Amino acid sequence: MALGLPHGQNYLVPHDPSWARLFDEERWKLRSVLPTDAVDIQHIGSTAVPGLLAKPIIDVAIAAPSYTLADDWQDAMASLGYDYPGDIGIQDHRIYGRDPGIRRFLVHVVDAGGLLWRQFLQFRDLLIADPKQAAEYEAVKLAAATRYPTGVRSQYTDAKARYIVGVLKGTQHEADR
Repeated sequence: MALGLPHGQNYLVPHDPSWARLFDEERWKLRSVLPTDAVDIQHIGSTAVPGLLAKPIIDVAIAAPSYTLADDWQDAMASLGYDYPGDIGIQDHRIYGRDPGIRRFLVHVVDAGGLLWRQFLQFRDLLIADPKQAAEYEAVKLAAATRYPTGVRSQYTDAKARYIVGVLKGTQHEADR
């Protein structure tokens, strides 16, 4: 399965086992150019969940002492082909994208140990561990991709957000018991 989603399109493809290898290769490249304040690099999103339909874009989360350190990484990231829009108003988060015409990788820089970091990993791990939850999420994603097949990708993302927030709140309540 080809990796990459053309700008302005939203569609899902069957899981491709090569995505794990492609992430590992990208993590190695990122480690080779980023400073040590990139304290952890993880594969997140649907491409990290075996068997789950996904947009063919590999999401990478990088934990840093402060997400604003991403502002200092522009030259290093550009050496790998990443573009950086700067602060685009996403709270506690910076994003780099590679291959702007057909996006293949998105890098999300967040605070190490912060809420977003914990949520990224918690949701990924929950979907891997719980096939029923993964199937429910896949249905939500299919509905969102059907409703928003073209246009601004944030519409697709926003359509999934309510489900994700609800799942994460539910798991937090269970942990409190």
